[in-house]
Amino acid sequence: MTVSAYDSFAELPAHDWDTLTVGANIYSTSGFAGVREEALPPEAHARYLLAHDSDGTPVANLEVYSFTDVPHDLYNPGDLLGEVISDERAAHLNARPISVAAGWSEFRGQVPGHVNASVEQRESALGRLTAEALRLAGQAGSSVLAYCYLPLETARELVKAHASDGAVLLLHNVETSIPIGLWADFDDYVAWLPAGRRQRVRRELRRFRESGRVVTELTLPEVAKEIAPLNRALMQKYGHSTYDEERAVAVFDRQSRFLGDESSVLLSKENDKTVGFLLRYRQHDMLYARAAGFDYSVPNADDYYNLMFYHQIAAGVGRSVRNIHLGINTFEAKMRRGAQPTPLYSVFVGVDRPLEAQDSVVREYNRTRAAAFVTKHDKYVVGGINTDDWLLD
Repeated sequence: MTVSAYDSFAELPAHDWDTLTVGANIYSTSGFAGVREEALPPEAHARYLLAHDSDGTPVANLEVYSFTDVPHDLYNPGDLLGEVISDERAAHLNARPISVAAGWSEFRGQVPGHVNASVEQRESALGRLTAEALRLAGQAGSSVLAYCYLPLETARELVKAHASDGAVLLLHNVETSIPIGLWADFDDYVAWLPAGRRQRVRRELRRFRESGRVVTELTLPEVAKEIAPLNRALMQKYGHSTYDEERAVAVFDRQSRFLGDESSVLLSKENDKTVGFLLRYRQHDMLYARAAGFDYSVPNADDYYNLMFYHQIAAGVGRSVRNIHLGINTFEAKMRRGAQPTPLYSVFVGVDRPLEAQDSVVREYNRTRAAAFVTKHDKYVVGGINTDDWLLD
């Protein structure tokens, strides 16, 4: 097994990289790698690692990013590890650079691999990739290497690959998705919901229809400038005061260039005026809701719920869509309308020295976080939260 390293997206063999993302999420594609590279802070840098078998077949890949300062508060290592390591160690982590592998900025990580790779091939590839990631983290002066927002199976693979490095696996957050493949049509979806919620759905759907608004669909390159002020309005409404229209235009321009062909924008129109939008990306039989925005100067007609849920469900049933991924947070609104939760985990590895987190403390931390989430949100999830696939032991 050999590992090739690339210093920039321009050097990356996109075909080999995307060969490995057939069964992966949209955020693992070379397109999103390009988006992330352009969005890096000036002092940060990326490295792309690609593992090949002896015959040259790509087996697995890994992105490694190094930052002088954490790129987002939700990646802050001292805060995330503060309950399982010493205060002194947490303070040390916060004062040092950080390296983040398996992607950043979409709050979803993955280590894509070839669908036909054997267990032995994948283990060998991960061993080589993680060893190189740890070396690069040390070279960058990082005190911790973090693999963030991973499904449990991948997180456990990485813990095994870092077995000699004292890796720590923590429940980090929860993502939600709409299991659209469950229903034969929209009426079937409504019938699947508890009786008390059906009236709410019909009311929100009726309110939108009676407003006279209609939903149209275009690609991101066609509407990037048009939707930017709506996205700015949403971001500023929820406290992101520095997120202006110029920044929104830059974000959508970047994604248009790298991901335009995979993009789909649902527009809520009133008399030919766009009053709301939802940006999505398609990867095989999955849709990924990425960004939204609204004109708050016009009356609310439940545009959010109709774009995020009802229009997508009605249009996607029976049309090769299995799930619509909705990302993290805003759990109640999503779960009340049928979204199902999936836990995401992060793996942390000390670079300059082991993190020295006790196994019993880590287990209790994960149990407590899982129990707290279930207690708070179980009543909103249709059928309740099934924790069989959660890390509870």
